[in-house]
Amino acid sequence: MIDTLRVAISLLFRFLEGAIFIEVILSWVMPGRSNVFLDFLRIFTEPFMAPGRKIQEKLMPRLMIDFSPIIALFILDILRAIVFSII
Repeated sequence: MIDTLRVAISLLFRFLEGAIFIEVILSWVMPGRSNVFLDFLRIFTEPFMAPGRKIQEKLMPRLMIDFSPIIALFILDILRAIVFSII
């Protein structure tokens, strides 16, 4: 039972990481565009990307490069460590 839970949680974190990577790549390929797939991805990634954008705006205002995906991946890594230490 616990192994199944660990696998499911691990898959969830991998999905979120993949969604962040896909969103980053699509933002390079289709800057400023929006479609149904990208909107669907943002439903999952925005809770992790928004804190990164806020942190970046406070530390480095008006920076042309968006580091929020890196911060989001860092947040996911911390959450993964917390969740797996609880399980």
